[in-house]
Formats: sequence, structure tokens, C-alpha cells
Amino acid sequence: MSAVTGAGVHAQTLPRAASRAASGLREHPGRLVLGVRDGVIPCDKPPVRIFLGTEPAQYRAERIFVWSIDRVRDPARVYEIYLMKDLAGFNRAYWLTGFTNYRFAIPYFAGGAGRAIYNDVDQIYLGDPAELFDMPMGDHGVLAIAPAGRLDTSVMLFDCARMSPVWTVEEARRKRKNTLIRKAKAAGMFGTLAPSWNARDEEHAAGESRLLHYTTLHKQPWRPFPGRFVYQRNPVADVWLDLEASADKAGFQVSSFARPSPSVLAQAERLRRDGVDETATWTGAGETKAALDDLIERTQAGHVLDFCLGAPAAGAPLAKDRPGLAVTRFDPALGPWSDVSASAFDGVVNMNGLQCLADGDVIWVVEELFRRARRFVHVRVPDYARPRDAAPDGKRAKSEPRDAFWWFARFEACGARYPDVRWRLELGEPQGDARHGPLVREGGPLLEGAPKVWILDDGKPGHTTQSVGLAEALGWPYEVKTLRFNLLAGLGNLLLGPRGATQLGVDHAKSDPLGPPWPDLLIATGWRPAPTARWVGAQGRGRTRTVQMGRKGGRVAELYDIVVSCGYFRLPFHPRRIETSAPLNRVSRARLAEAAAHWDGLFGDAPAPHVVALVGGSSRRHRMTAEAAPRMGEALRGFVAEAGGSVFAVTSRRTGAAATAALAKGLGSAGRIVGWDAGQRENPYLGYLALADVLVVTGESESMLSEAAATGKPIYIYPVDERGPGPWGRIEDWVSARAHARRLNRRGTTRPQRGVDHLCARLIARGIVQPRRDVNLLHEKLLELGIARPFGTPLDTWKTTPLHEADAVAARVRALLGLP
Repeated sequence: MSAVTGAGVHAQTLPRAASRAASGLREHPGRLVLGVRDGVIPCDKPPVRIFLGTEPAQYRAERIFVWSIDRVRDPARVYEIYLMKDLAGFNRAYWLTGFTNYRFAIPYFAGGAGRAIYNDVDQIYLGDPAELFDMPMGDHGVLAIAPAGRLDTSVMLFDCARMSPVWTVEEARRKRKNTLIRKAKAAGMFGTLAPSWNARDEEHAAGESRLLHYTTLHKQPWRPFPGRFVYQRNPVADVWLDLEASADKAGFQVSSFARPSPSVLAQAERLRRDGVDETATWTGAGETKAALDDLIERTQAGHVLDFCLGAPAAGAPLAKDRPGLAVTRFDPALGPWSDVSASAFDGVVNMNGLQCLADGDVIWVVEELFRRARRFVHVRVPDYARPRDAAPDGKRAKSEPRDAFWWFARFEACGARYPDVRWRLELGEPQGDARHGPLVREGGPLLEGAPKVWILDDGKPGHTTQSVGLAEALGWPYEVKTLRFNLLAGLGNLLLGPRGATQLGVDHAKSDPLGPPWPDLLIATGWRPAPTARWVGAQGRGRTRTVQMGRKGGRVAELYDIVVSCGYFRLPFHPRRIETSAPLNRVSRARLAEAAAHWDGLFGDAPAPHVVALVGGSSRRHRMTAEAAPRMGEALRGFVAEAGGSVFAVTSRRTGAAATAALAKGLGSAGRIVGWDAGQRENPYLGYLALADVLVVTGESESMLSEAAATGKPIYIYPVDERGPGPWGRIEDWVSARAHARRLNRRGTTRPQRGVDHLCARLIARGIVQPRRDVNLLHEKLLELGIARPFGTPLDTWKTTPLHEADAVAARVRALLGLP
């Protein structure tokens, strides 16, 4: 599945003496080579040399940078990419990134001759870098952009011979960035580069920009430092994410078993020599062995690859060969790696050592495990939080500690690319924290049965219909667990409940019982069932995936597998947050067809077009009074007068008796009120949706707007008076404004998130403060999609596309479970 064609990517292994494995530093950059593609006649031009400033946490960006070049390069030419990462001898004080001053050492690393390009790792090429490499330089030593007269060195074209005496390696290692830039300026070395070779964020122009630079650190879509920033949306994020999706689809990796990275070779040798530290002691062998035996039996595996990083631990499940099962053991420290580069096995097993690899190495090694497996992959990670090694200078951690979701995401992504492979991941607790026991996650084709699905019903129909809408879109059987809430019972749970089992506010005596066997998937909507959803997920120990819908979805990374939120909630970007335009619902084509048949004749002999008005009422942010309701009735009467139609106003429980009566008075004889009745046996609501020619919906009702949009009928949005924010609402608005403040640095680019701005963003991300929902953004989205128009324009009918977002969310949930 590798996307690298022809000569492909080759990694140069550095000399052992130069790797400084003990310190984690390198004397020279590592080299990747994109060779001439197979079947292409090589050109006589020199290799395009690109030096990339990078650091361990940027492993995703590093991979996509290389992929972007491979997509646009000249197939007849050689491209050499030098990874400047963890280089020895540099004083990192005052560096904003982990590679700030490496760029000034390029003349030294290039041997003081020829040309070279410098790039930051947060960039992607949209045009062939050879065009930049071959560009005339005149008498200049460096070309770079200079917006507003301020030099930007994030992309540079070097004449290495000219720059060698100006930027020496000794100065690059100890002097500050601005000092070195001023020195080159004084020597007259800088020339101007076209802005298209360094388009920064919003400067990107499709079809014109040759390179896109994601310079706003807290808006980088691959989120390299979630501990340092609260990431926000970037208007050009899709360019990078689409590029990553194409790399994933093609199976592109910079390293592989055939071309392993030098860091993995060094780590494998260390583990072989020293063991796997304290994690080499095998614990929980009984449960793991039983699960592996079951997986081997159910997949009828006959040949298994045991991928050993370090010597197998005593008591490991594959420590000895078994009758009827051939086991091939491969230790990368003993190699050669080519022994497994082309072979395929029924199953692949790794029981230790992955936790010792760097993040970027875990990615490609896991990909290779799946690539070698025909039927299953079984992996055990004894300490999922490693590594968190301090940087060699002691000033910055190389990487942030991994959480369980980080590991889950790696396997879920590979499982989606290898849908025929069943996988099992077992995560042990971080070192020194054995409170809960291992987490287990499985995915891939089901070996028997369908997933077990629970829905938590909090008694709010608007919430339950969202959960049921998703469950029905998934198409699996589901069970609704009804929760009843009582403040006194909740306090009792808090005081008397067993540790870790508290469900705040739940009256267990009146609620449906919750107990094993735990579900594979749990769906909940709203803030009240959220603690129970987290509790059930904890009982499942990784086997239960949780999907939480609604606005109370803070702390996504720690609490839920997926959060489904509406865009107008204005919540922070997160890879596990799915944003929809409107709330999910149960309105489907099948249900509408059934309702149309059941309620045929609902309008009687009333003249067409039949306009159905869905009427909400007062809410926290909107107000529908008895004074406003008659005006709405009169407006609806005038709306249908010219068309000669009729109006049916369907009220809700929020409308209230006074507003309903006032609405009827305003409608007069031109319309009919369909009052809300909690006790009616059959609710004609779906019938009105199915049979209406035109729908008018009051703008404050999110759920009714969502259900109306799912019908494919023309919609007019009727405005409802807004309330002004109260004291807490004003605080929420202020915090939200500060969290999204755009402050510029001296170069004219957005400054990294910090100070009060960062604090406010973190308050929102943690769910402590939430931006007020802005339903006007929902209106704008429906108008943009062509589904709705503002009320006040003449009555018209037009064709629209029904809004069925539950199908897209269901696809993400299926991928979460590793199912096709």
C-alpha cells in the first residue's frame, strides 16, 4: 500500500559514532531520498536539497511535508530531504521552537557548496520545490520573503558557498536568531523571494500559492502540542487534512521494515542489550494468553509473526512454539529487516517494547504490523504513558506523555485502512499507577454477533431523539436505558456510593439497572447523563466506546471517545469532536414516507399551498410573548394570502397557553392551530412535516429547524426576539472573545496563544466556561446550504437537499469501532 513509487524513499543510516544514542542527539541531519521514479529517464540536473527544521513532536507534520513533495515533484529528478532534528551542540535558550537556529547551520551541513532550501516543518508544498531550487539568485546569498519590510526566514534559498563565512556553525550554535539575521543583512546577502513561496495561513490563494505555511502555532491542524495550546480552527486546515487523508489512503510512510528509521534501529539494539527496563516483567499473562489463544483459534491462524523489541519476557504467551502453529520471531536488533519486508502472516503479535519508541516511530511500526497481517494483530503496551524524556538541554520535554486515546487512535486509523484485520490492543497502566488494571480495545471485522449498543435516556425528548437518530443510522440493535434524576438521591450517591461509581443526581431505585455485560457503544445526549456515560465507559475498561452529544462536551480528550456538537455552539476544535450543522434527529426518508401514508388527508380540503408553521416559544436566549404572538399570526396570514394557500400552526410545549391563544387571534380564519398535547395518543407532527408544501420555523428552535431541514422542504425562518445577556452571559462572551483574540507580532503574523488569552481558551476547553450558543450561525448555515430563506420574502417553493447528518456521524462511529 505504499504510495512511494519507483525508487521511493530511502533513509540514510548515520554512522554509529555520530548518532550519540546515549544523549539522544545527532551530529548531522538524517537524510531521506526521493529517487527517480521507475520507468522514467533521469535528468542531468543536480539533486534538489531541502533542509527541514523539525522536532520529535512534529512527526505528523514531518510525514505530510515529505508526502507533499512526493506529490508535486519532477519524477525524473532526485530530491534529498535532510531532517534537522535533535542536533548536538546548540544553545536552545530563547528558542520558540525546537529547531529555531538549525537553519543558520545549513551552509556547514551542506559542505559549504551548492544550493539548498530551508523549510520549517509546519509547511507543505503545493508546487514543485525544484522551481524554487533553480531560481536565479544574482549576487545574493539567501532569498526569502520580506512582508512589510520584515524578513521572514521560515523559507530560504541558500547559496551555501556565499553564506558559509557569514553564518558559521559556531555562531549558529550559540548566537541568537535576530543577531544572525542582522549580520546577513549588513553583508547585503538577502534577496527577495516571491510571496507565493511562503503563503502564511490566510494568505493562501488556491491555484497560486506554491507553498502553504501554517504559521499560527495554536491553529496547526495536526495539534502537535496539546499541552501548550488550545487549538482553534484554521480557515485553510482542510488543505493539510486532505493531504494527510490522501497519504493515509495510499499507505504512505517515510519508514518501513524495508527502510527502518535510524532511531528505531538504535532503540531496538538498546532494548536487546539492556532489556525493556522494569516493564520486561510479564504481568497479567493469564488474561492476555487466553485472549490471544482465542484470537488465534477464531481466526484459524496457522502462521504468526512475533515482533520482538528486546528479548521476550518470561511467561510471554508466545515464549514457546505451539502444536499446529508456526511462529516466526523477528528481533529488529538482530535483523536483517528485509526478512519480513515482503512476507505476510495470518497474525502479528507484539507483547512489549512499543512504549519505548518515539511517537513517530510508533506510527510506522504499527502500520507495518497491520501490513504484515492477513487476519489479526495483537499488541500489548505495558506502560502507555511513555515516553516523556526531557530534552537534552533540560529546557523542554521532547514529547508530552501519551494518554490511552493516543494509542487507541493509532490502531483505529490503521484498522480503517486494513478492514479485513481483526485487532486487539491491551494497554497497561502507566508506571507507578496500577489502580485500574489494563485497558483493552478491539476492532476490525466482528467475529460473531453485532455490537451491543446502549442509549441513555434522560427524560428529555429532544435529547433522546438525537441519540436514537444516531443509533438508527448505525443500523444495529440498541437498548434504551432510562435514567431518573433526584437531587437527594444524587447526594446520597456522592456520599455513600463506592469509589469511582458515583453518578451525580441519578435515582438508581427508579432508573433502569446498569451492569455487565457492558456495551460496545454507549450514546448519550445532554449534561445530565454525561457522568453516567463516563462511568459506564470506565467499567468497560476500554471496550466500551462512548459518544456524547450536546454542548457539555468539555475535556474531550480525557472523557469521551467522540463528542458530537453543533457548529453554532462555538466549541474548540478537537480531532474527536464531530461538528454538525444542526442537532441530529430521527426524521428519515422512511419515516416521512410512513407518516405521509398514515396521515393522508391531514389537510382536508384546505387550499394549497399548505404552509406548516412550527412554533417554539421562550427560551434562555429568546422570548415569545403574548404581544409578539399575534404579530406572527398576522404575518403568516399575509404570507399565504397572495398564494391563496392555508396555514397550520403546530405549537410546542414551550409555546404556552397565552401565546397560543394570541397566535390564533392573529391567524384568524386563515389558519388553524394544532395545539401541543402531552397526552395525545398519536402525534401528527411527522405527518405535518411529511405533507407540508412549505415550512415556517421559529428561529429559536434548534430541534425543529433540524427536523424541518431533514424533510427536503423549503423552509422560512421566522425571527424571535432575543434576550440580552445576563451577568454570566456577559462573562461568557468576554471569555470567548479573549480566547479567540488575534494578536499580531512584529512580522504581522498571529502571535502564539499565551497569557489571559490562553487561560480563557483553556477554561472553554475544560468546559468550565462555555460560549453562548449562537443560533444565528445555524440560520446562516441553512441559508448557505440553500435549505432556508429568511421570513419576509414572498412565498415560493424550491428544491432542496435534505440534511441527514446522522449518516456521516454514523460512519465516524463505525470507524471508531474498526468496522467497515
